Amino acid sequence: MQAETLAGLMGLPGAVVGAAVSTGAVIWQQRRTAHETERSYKLGLAETAANEVIRLSYALEDHFAKGVAHTGTPEGRHWYVDLRMILRELEIQALRIPDRKVRRLVEWGHAEILRDPEGVAEEEDWPTARYRDICRNFQNVMGTVIRREPFPDGVWTAFPGAWPPS
Repeated sequence: MQAETLAGLMGLPGAVVGAAVSTGAVIWQQRRTAHETERSYKLGLAETAANEVIRLSYALEDHFAKGVAHTGTPEGRHWYVDLRMILRELEIQALRIPDRKVRRLVEWGHAEILRDPEGVAEEEDWPTARYRDICRNFQNVMGTVIRREPFPDGVWTAFPGAWPPS
């Protein structure tokens, strides 16, 4: 075999290995970039939804502050329609949050208020009206989402039955 052919054959494996390593590095970098992009997207989506839940919790407080109207009156029917719209928007925003505990809290609060608006507006069994506690916890938990902190302790103890027992 001639020296040129031998040198070419020896260089071929080096070129193949170099190409494989280069291709593998590009694929790895693309996957890493795609993962980071998806992570950033989900964090941004959760942050936007958390801000909206905070806004809606204040809207709920303002809505209840007007007083719960009797359903037999036109004002009462209008009050309940407005309440359902706020709660529906809360539910939509909860779907955008990837953290299961945060979603569960919003879904539970939504269901509690929708199930018994008059009951959550009463102050008989609670130091303040129950809807205020629900809204304050929405605000507290959404603050942790925005700050990217862990779910706060003590939320489930304030609302027995909100989180399934482990």
